[in-house]
This record gives sequence, structure tokens and C-alpha cells, in this order.
Amino acid sequence: YNSAYNEILAMLEDRQAVSIKRAAFLIEWAYLKGGLDYIQFCNDIAQTAKDLNSFIISAGVRQYRTAGNFALFEYFTKPNWINANKPFRYDFEDFTGTDDYTKQFVTKVMRTHTGQCRSLPMYYKILAEEIGAEAFLAQAPNHLYVKHLGEDNKWVNIELTNGNLASDAHIISSMGISAESIRNRVYLDAMNEKETLAFLLQELTHGYERLYGYDEFVMLCCDKSLEYYPHNMSALLTKHNAARIIGMEYNKTNGHRIDSTAKANHERWRETAERIEDLGFRDMPREQYLQGVNDRAAENQKKQPAAYAHLNRNT
Repeated sequence: YNSAYNEILAMLEDRQAVSIKRAAFLIEWAYLKGGLDYIQFCNDIAQTAKDLNSFIISAGVRQYRTAGNFALFEYFTKPNWINANKPFRYDFEDFTGTDDYTKQFVTKVMRTHTGQCRSLPMYYKILAEEIGAEAFLAQAPNHLYVKHLGEDNKWVNIELTNGNLASDAHIISSMGISAESIRNRVYLDAMNEKETLAFLLQELTHGYERLYGYDEFVMLCCDKSLEYYPHNMSALLTKHNAARIIGMEYNKTNGHRIDSTAKANHERWRETAERIEDLGFRDMPREQYLQGVNDRAAENQKKQPAAYAHLNRNT
């Protein structure tokens, strides 16, 4: 985990070339304690990228700015030769990774063509980086999706959990997103390169916490993530939980005496709580999230999105 942290930090500090592919790999590699082959990972992605580029050429759409996005949409959502006639689907079984944390991994998506709202967009982002297509990750409550600019220079939101496009209005209403959180760029905002790396640095803590619990390494990752991505709600929530657990454990071992360490633990918990409130965070009940997942799964997936209709006519 220290090696993964140091390498992602090197990318953030411009001491190493930025690679979302490498950063995403490191999260899984660290959790598996080094038991993942980066060369094989890269080779599998390179082969898919080669197929996507072949599709773009055969479709005759290379001249469009969204050609790569069109190819990726076809790859993820429709049976065709690029995906061996096996489009990607939402995996409803343990989609939060409660029983098996690796259910959230990109490598699981690559292997099974099934994933959830974290792993599917991450794989899309990696492939987009590989073929030079524009793609940005964006957060919604307990959710991740993809954005890119269309041919008309307007934002397109790609919802890979159901293979459709989604409007901002639908995302806001279905997930109960506050106006303050939008204004503060917490949700619906396209992450830039550094923000994406900072997001991944914070994601490193989730697997770590599963293996070792909350400690100062979690706080380190969150603080560094927030340095480059101050409105990263995922990092703030993780830091808030970590500060609470670390503080409670210290108080227990310290006989609940109010000393300087206890005060410092409480202060960073309080400051994080205030920051979360100021940014406009509203908790989404688990039942609402599950209802949203079911609603997305029930939507019609057969209609060709208008954003790619003119490219589709060329195929």
C-alpha cells in the first residue's frame, strides 16, 4: 500500500507520467498484495484498444471528435465482434463488494463483462485514455459515471449501469442532489486529470480499511487527495469516518482522558463534519440507492442515443 500511495503521489506531483490505467491497477494490486500482473493487464487493454480503433476505421467515423466515445459505447452496450457478442451488464450480486471486495475491480469487469457503478466507468476511462478519446469521471451520491463533450460541444452523460445516456435533471432528481453540492462542484462535475488521480488515491483507502482497519494511512491518503481535489466528497466522508474510529479507539485505550491527542482527533472530526455540511452533502438512504439501481436496470437499452445517431448512420 505504501508503494501504491507513493506512485500515485508521484503522478500528482508531476514526478511521474500520469496514467489512470496504472493508478487504477495499483489499487487492485495493493489489495491483492502484489498478486496481479501489470504486463498482462496492459496487454489485455492494448488488445481491446486495437479492436476499438479497428472499429472506428471500419465504421468510417474517424473524423468525428466523438468517434472514440461512439466505439466505446458500442463496445460496452451492444453485442458485437469487439466484445465477443457479450455486452457489459450490471452485476446485482454483492455490487457493493461487501462479501467480496474484488467485485468492484476493473479486472473483474474485464474478465466477466459485468460490473457496477464504480468499475464500469473506470474501465471506460482507462480505455478512453488508451485510444485518445475524451472522457471524464463524475461523481453522484454513491455513484460514478462518465461525461464527455458531444459534437455540439454540450455535455453527454454516459450511464454504464444500464447502457444509456442520462440528463443532469434525471441524475439530480433520482439521487436527491442538493443545489449547494452542484454549485460547489461536488456532484455532476467532470474531474480533471489531477482530480481523477486524487479520487483514486482516496479509493486506495477502501481496500486498505478492509484489510487493516482505519489508521493514519487512511488519513494520509484522504488529506493528500483533498489537497488536489478539495471538494472530493468521497475523501471527506472517508476521513470523517476514519477520524471518528481513530478517536474512539484512542479514547478507549487512553481511559477516556481529555489530552492533546484526544482534542486533536476530535478537532479533525469536527472540521471534516463542517466541511461536508458546507458543501451541501445530503445522505442517500440505502433503499433509495437500491431503487435507483433497479430503475436503471429496467430502462429500455435498445434505443440508439441521439448523441451518436449521426455516427451510427455511417456504420
